[in-house]
Amino acid sequence: METRALRYFQIVAEFGSYSRGAEFLRISQPAVSRQIQKLEDELGRPLFRRHGHGVTLTDAGRILLERSQDVLRQLEQTRAEIQGGKSGPSGIIALAVPPAAGHFLVPALVERFGVAFPNVFLKIVGGFSGYIHEWLVRGQVDLACVHEPLPQRGFEATPLVAEQVYLVGKPGLAPFKRDFARIEDLAELPLILPSRPNASRRLLDGWIAQKGVSLNVKIEVDDHSIIRALVKQGVGFSLLTRGAIDAELRRGEVTALPFRPRTDWQLTLVTSAHRPRPAIVDALVRTIRVTVRDLVASGAWPGRLLDRHREIPSRDGGRTIHS
Repeated sequence: METRALRYFQIVAEFGSYSRGAEFLRISQPAVSRQIQKLEDELGRPLFRRHGHGVTLTDAGRILLERSQDVLRQLEQTRAEIQGGKSGPSGIIALAVPPAAGHFLVPALVERFGVAFPNVFLKIVGGFSGYIHEWLVRGQVDLACVHEPLPQRGFEATPLVAEQVYLVGKPGLAPFKRDFARIEDLAELPLILPSRPNASRRLLDGWIAQKGVSLNVKIEVDDHSIIRALVKQGVGFSLLTRGAIDAELRRGEVTALPFRPRTDWQLTLVTSAHRPRPAIVDALVRTIRVTVRDLVASGAWPGRLLDRHREIPSRDGGRTIHS
């Protein structure tokens, strides 16, 4: 398979349209169609299903997309490392983080890693943990920070920080005559929550099951900015970490009650245990751990440090991380 054809295929899959893909690539639509037709002829299976508004992937197309994303990213990294030559390590690394954790981690991480590795290009992708997990499994990102990942074969995980969870609402809508909330209180409130299988929703369901109560979910939203907007408007309450509401809390746009007993979401660093990766990715892993440690120690990131006595996975026979 030609790498050019695979790139065209990925772009069309991303845009869901031959015409929009060709426009993005700045080439003619027939040229894109020819390259994808070559792939279909070689594989003996159609890759797209046409409909009135564009195209969708067939089963064969979904398989090719998952495999080709990993292959092309490795080729890009290899090219960058070779072209870097004597100028120092180079390459492209994709890191996925939840928005709330990224609020604290990403600015400090980018600055520190950029000083040490100026020729390495970082691609930061934000999203809820459920989506991030899928990106990692499909090889769309090299490593990811996720909340409470489920154990899965083929991945290495190390806990980083326990982030405290707050009940967040609009000022003036204080639901209780006390300065804390309990998990069982949630049954009495209209809630704005992410949908399943998001990690925070999965954990919340588990907590509620232990208490034997039901949630009053008014609306499900898979976007932090929309959740915050709805909370500020007074539509309902949500469960968020400090990173998700830091700016709004400072401006007095929301109020936040801690839970008693304290409730945390554990942020974990996850990498593939078997997929080949450049040594520069291990350097980013080490930088993430050091950055998290320093942010928590300084109080800039409110949370409890978890990663204290764990070893970094090494490409030269070193120890692996155990969760």
